[in-house]
Amino acid sequence: MRYLLPVLLIAIPLISYLIWYAQARRKAELREEGELPAWRDAPWTWIVVGTAAVLSLALIGLAFDTGGDPRGTYVPAHVEDDEVIPGYVED
Repeated sequence: MRYLLPVLLIAIPLISYLIWYAQARRKAELREEGELPAWRDAPWTWIVVGTAAVLSLALIGLAFDTGGDPRGTYVPAHVEDDEVIPGYVED
């Protein structure tokens, strides 16, 4: 789990770019051949699908990342004896 976030931060933009590049090449080929329907020229479908995917992943990640009791009390980060104590949730 420790290395998953940095890998995803690098992989997601790269994969997104590669998908976009493949679609752009295909669209250019279809446009040159005159076989591109009008609805495929608009990017709205990809924008909606991408937004829904990112939102879903963010909500799933948030659900797994938060480990505190919902009824607990949050204690913010503070300094004790020149040492930073991170924030936590008291049960």
